[in-house]
Amino acid sequence: MRDKKTGWKWLMLGVSMGFYLFFAFYDGTVICVDSPTYINWESSREPLYPLFLALLRFLLGGTGEGYLFGVVLLQSILAGISAFALSEYLRQECRLKEVEAFFLLLIPMAVSLLCRYAAGRGSMYSNSILTEGIAVSGYLLFFRFLMEFVFHHTRKGLLCGAFLAFLLYLTRKQMILCLFMLGAAILYVYGAKKKKWLRSMALFAACLIGVLGSAKLVDGASNYLFRGRIMTHTSDVRFLATVEFYTADREDGELFAEKEIRELFYKIYDPCAENDYLMPKEQESWTNRVSHFADNYDKIQIDTMWPKVDEFVQRQYDCTGEEINLQADRVMKELGKCLLFHNSGKVLLLFFDNFREGLVTTVAKVHPILNWYSVFIYLLYAALFAFLIIRKGNQRILLFAGSVLVSVLGNVGLVSLVIFCQSRYTIYNMVLFYSGLFLLGRESLQQIKQIRKR
Repeated sequence: MRDKKTGWKWLMLGVSMGFYLFFAFYDGTVICVDSPTYINWESSREPLYPLFLALLRFLLGGTGEGYLFGVVLLQSILAGISAFALSEYLRQECRLKEVEAFFLLLIPMAVSLLCRYAAGRGSMYSNSILTEGIAVSGYLLFFRFLMEFVFHHTRKGLLCGAFLAFLLYLTRKQMILCLFMLGAAILYVYGAKKKKWLRSMALFAACLIGVLGSAKLVDGASNYLFRGRIMTHTSDVRFLATVEFYTADREDGELFAEKEIRELFYKIYDPCAENDYLMPKEQESWTNRVSHFADNYDKIQIDTMWPKVDEFVQRQYDCTGEEINLQADRVMKELGKCLLFHNSGKVLLLFFDNFREGLVTTVAKVHPILNWYSVFIYLLYAALFAFLIIRKGNQRILLFAGSVLVSVLGNVGLVSLVIFCQSRYTIYNMVLFYSGLFLLGRESLQQIKQIRKR
């Protein structure tokens, strides 16, 4: 039996690796719009992915872009391993049959094919030079170890989860989600289960300080080695500033006491208003509203705000190089501080629109038919979840499915605060959601069979 199960594991791993490596060779290296910012390591980027690219460039030769195919191969291997690791772990813990485990393995492949074909990207994230190339796979691995900690309260699960949270946060700031998930798991294990609430809060605080502090040290040290000065990556403040400009009114310029900052506000606001980049006063359907926000987000931020702010700081502070980015962060923070909470009604409307969009793009895409499909699939998930709670079904399936829901809501909430919820930002939970739905459906069928036997 051990030999049979070992052979099955190797087959599953081979299928998973073969799938992603096939597309690595079929599509080759895919350069996207944001790829040069990672390849050239712009100061606005978190350090881990540029460091990863730089290491491969050093090892494989950096005379051209040939080394990037080595990046794609490693990303594809990581994608294959993470898909296998999650399905195999769930097979063991939830006592699945081999065929059921194979179906679970097909879910990440199906999601990748949706990215490749249905979404019109023309490629999968595993062969794209984007942070998603490692972050999507990394999040599946993180979730596998998070579940080990939740199921068995093991130190290994907690430490591996914390380490992966550290790496993912160094890859994408969005992955601060991992720390919230880790905190929720710690509060559940040590608080709800072991009734050691003080210890759970202390441990969560230690993880939070340890991961964020270590990430800041690596960020500062890597920038010192690469740029010759101790600094962390820049431009995080631009996201919230963009949302605040989108929801602003021209009268908000009077909020700025400093004349130069007030004039800068008008220089950004006026061209945005003239070109209809800002939130329309006429309230249309939520799909039209989120589409307008998505279409104009980069026009506000990249085409208008950034150039105006850079021009302002160069003129005001006579600075060059990285000093421009650091001063620009200070100015954008000043702009955002005055606008913060001033248009809270419009900001809340935008947030709820984005949140609704994020829930849809987690399981499908925004489309008149698929919007209703999304409502149905969430209701089905919730109904199966409630049914199994009432029936006291498989505890591990319930814990996994509940953790997925927390992850979906947490991720969509974080993204909705600062940017629009395109699939690139919500793809992290699509595999987990459909895996949870499959497990809930399987367990519900078993419960129904038991009811009929009585």
